[in-house]
Amino acid sequence: MSKEPQLYRPLFLASVVLLLVNDFYLKYEFHNYFTGKLSDFAGLFAFPFFFSCYFPKRAKAIYILTGVLFVFWKSSFSQAMFDFIHFYGIGFDRVVDYSDLMALLSLPLSYYYLNTDFNL
Repeated sequence: MSKEPQLYRPLFLASVVLLLVNDFYLKYEFHNYFTGKLSDFAGLFAFPFFFSCYFPKRAKAIYILTGVLFVFWKSSFSQAMFDFIHFYGIGFDRVVDYSDLMALLSLPLSYYYLNTDFNL
């Protein structure tokens, strides 16, 4: 399957729309536990799927690297990076919340969806 049809698959498009709606509207309107987790699940489904469409031979590595970087991002180990960018006045932040790691369940689902002709 070529990359263009992959990018038009319904679950990928739904995850991108859900991510955008959640990040630009729902989080500000409702700001609760559910909206916090929704972005993680949708993002971890869409992000590696998108890049794997352009680099299909590297799909497994993309999914593994996405998981590793997500764990780093959500852990206190990344705090030094945030301290560094805050020192230079860049307003970028995240919340250390290990319960966000449950969103890693999106990765195998996304990988399976990428490698099948299942068109839901």
